Amino acid sequence: MLTVVIVAAMLIILVREKHETIGFLLIVITGVIVFIFVLDKVSQLFDVIQQIVSRFNVSLLHLDTIFKVIGIAYITEFTAQLLKDADLEAIAIKVELVGKIFILLFALPIFIAVLETLMSFIPG
Repeated sequence: MLTVVIVAAMLIILVREKHETIGFLLIVITGVIVFIFVLDKVSQLFDVIQQIVSRFNVSLLHLDTIFKVIGIAYITEFTAQLLKDADLEAIAIKVELVGKIFILLFALPIFIAVLETLMSFIPG
């Protein structure tokens, strides 16, 4: 995978000098290829985590929420970087802000569960 990225980077540098649009398309295609490669590895990680969940009887609700938050963070970062590569910095900043808001919304049940657990330790 590293060699593909290095070759793509050199190709992008060469092409971008003459054809900026094609250079940007190569950036997007390379990003998608890397993202698909990473998704394959992430699916292996999910299998391991599922084994841990079944073995230790961990709350699936909280684990599901954590995965959603991680997914939102990665997709937001990937999208923001693509927008920055396209010189759309202002939109990239707004995408990052929306991603952070969604992370806060999805993490709210975990925050509430932590607060309830802490409150159960306080007498009276």
